[in-house]
Amino acid sequence: MKTKSNKKWSLIITFILVLILFSFISFKLFSIQYSDNISITYTHDPKFEILDAKRGSILSEDGRILSVYMPVYDVRLDLFTIDNVLFEKEVENLSEQLHQLFKDSSASQYEKGLLYYKEERYFLLKEDVSYVQLQKMRTFSIFNKGKNKGGFIPEIKSARIYPFESSAKVTIGRVNIEDDSIIPKNGIEFAFNEYLQGVPGKQLTQEISGKVLVPKKSDYNVLPQPGKDVVTTINIEFQDAAEGALRKKLKETHAKWGCAILMEVETGDIKAISNLSKGDDNLYYDSKNHALVSGIEPGSTLKLASFLSLLEDDYLKLSDIIDTKDESDTDYNKRRPEDPRDGYGKITLGDAFVVSSNVAISKEIFQNYGSEEGKKKFYSNLQKFQLTEPLELQLPYPHNHKLDPPSFEKTDSAGNTTIVKWSEATLPSMSRGYEMTISPIHILTFYNAIANNGKMVSPRFVTSIKDESGVFKSFPTTVISNKICSEETIQSIKPYMEQVISCNNCRTYKKQTFKENGKTYLSNSEIDEYQITGTAQDIHDTIYSIAGKTGTARIRYSDWNEQKESERSYSASFVGFFPVDKPKYSCIVVVYDISKDTIKNSTKSFTGGKVAAPVFKIISDKVYAFDSELQEYLSNPSNISEQVDRVTLEKLENSIISDKKKITAIKLDLEKGIMPDLTGMKLRDVLPEFENLNFKIEFEGAGKVGEDDTTPKKGKKIKKDQLIKIKLSW
Repeated sequence: MKTKSNKKWSLIITFILVLILFSFISFKLFSIQYSDNISITYTHDPKFEILDAKRGSILSEDGRILSVYMPVYDVRLDLFTIDNVLFEKEVENLSEQLHQLFKDSSASQYEKGLLYYKEERYFLLKEDVSYVQLQKMRTFSIFNKGKNKGGFIPEIKSARIYPFESSAKVTIGRVNIEDDSIIPKNGIEFAFNEYLQGVPGKQLTQEISGKVLVPKKSDYNVLPQPGKDVVTTINIEFQDAAEGALRKKLKETHAKWGCAILMEVETGDIKAISNLSKGDDNLYYDSKNHALVSGIEPGSTLKLASFLSLLEDDYLKLSDIIDTKDESDTDYNKRRPEDPRDGYGKITLGDAFVVSSNVAISKEIFQNYGSEEGKKKFYSNLQKFQLTEPLELQLPYPHNHKLDPPSFEKTDSAGNTTIVKWSEATLPSMSRGYEMTISPIHILTFYNAIANNGKMVSPRFVTSIKDESGVFKSFPTTVISNKICSEETIQSIKPYMEQVISCNNCRTYKKQTFKENGKTYLSNSEIDEYQITGTAQDIHDTIYSIAGKTGTARIRYSDWNEQKESERSYSASFVGFFPVDKPKYSCIVVVYDISKDTIKNSTKSFTGGKVAAPVFKIISDKVYAFDSELQEYLSNPSNISEQVDRVTLEKLENSIISDKKKITAIKLDLEKGIMPDLTGMKLRDVLPEFENLNFKIEFEGAGKVGEDDTTPKKGKKIKKDQLIKIKLSW
């Protein structure tokens, strides 16, 4: 009995001692963390730690995420701790598993690397691993033994994630991590960094045993303020159409780069902007913002400015007859072998625009503005059209804009200043879009002003800044000029801009004779009469009307004659707006640096009408299919010509009905708590449906969802707090 009593008292005493010790430790921890008596001035041990602010997101026009910070992982290995027998037995299998997951190196390359670094304690195996990939890696051979036996060390960090892959990525912008700081490099990330970055906080901490930092109470502690979200003008469906159509055409033509921009006429909102450049591997990447940065000699798309100048100064009317066969020895109108001059003869000025006659516009500009005063007047008109100075945009980029006045000062590298004047060839060259460099977005802004009845608005990329309470700041449309030219001029040129695409009302001419170099020629000698055709007739089959202009420009035009045939290349472009009667959108497509040799077996053409215009039509078709306002307008019979083929409308609507049905089915399944079938869908199509119902999503890879590449599988019951994993592949 006495022994049992002693044991009982021993347990009680032990319990009391443990309780006292625990209470003492708890009190010390509490006092360290919450003591109000710390003197920041005199105590060296406590210190303030910087608390990073969560960076804001960049959103599409309808609130879908274009750029967001999400947790990712760097996976390191303590290879030294792995048992040699286990390592030798499983390293081959592990290497194959890593190859299958990441597909960036072969299994043998992984194995060689692991063997080479076998004695390393902190070997970096893979950076920026997603949560889904990390969970997969935990099941791999060796790694499934954990940190102590398998050497598996994941380290969490944050990275900028682009849910819609590379779409508009160079416009959205890139950020780098330098010395644990986020450094925005370009695009919206850079231009709106002051809103996105938030405000860092600070927290007083005290180091305890084990080098653990414990937060301490202080009047100087400051909570971080999260960054605000930036709402852009980008429409994801339109962006997808622009990038897909442009990429396909670049592959066909093997061009060096291309861009496509879609703008809303009234607001200047950039609804889509795609920039693709050819890499060393001959694939195309969104690596440079050519739409904003790359100054090009546009060629015939800038003829519109020359025609407007003649009309504004009342030198000519579009019905006036121009003799395109009145050749002379002046350099401005010499015919080129590939130019179909001998079919034109005497035609109206308006028809000269439709067929893009170089002779007609160069001749009339030279005759009417050839004097010193005339050159100044022509340049003054270009100033009025807002073409002589670079645009001021929301996104700051270095520009390559160049459109010199008739006389200007030029300073050489030695500091010597000289007066430079236009040569005799400058004026006729400018009339055709040469001897200048101007960005694609500037050309589009000019055409957008014509669609907007002369009112020029600045391109807008961002409409507002949002925080948790709503709209923090708005950015209204900026008006550059209320009137770049008269209403009369715009209304007179529009029908001819439409005839570039659809020649239902184009003029018919009889065959003509003309003399050149003492010889008599017969134009269109195989027929008695002919109807002129516009340069973009390949895209005339639409239910809605399009007005625009093609451009086919020689690259390095000034030394064209010195170039070998194999060195010569072209830029193809098309810019216009739709529908003509009530324009809502304008668009430009540029496909740059197409050589004759690279397209012999593909498109067989390098012209704006054959290369760029079809890309424009794919984009405009997608816009029409998704924009209900356009469909309502065109459903009014008074707005549709008798020549409209309604089968075109049916084809257009059927092209998107399949995806719409799938998305509807996905939404219904989610509302019922059932995992939908996502096979063949892109992340951008299905992500909003999950987000709207507050599902948690993790994804890996790029491309489309494969069959059974979701967890849970299709048809399984799901809950809103459940993690949904999606795997994408091409």
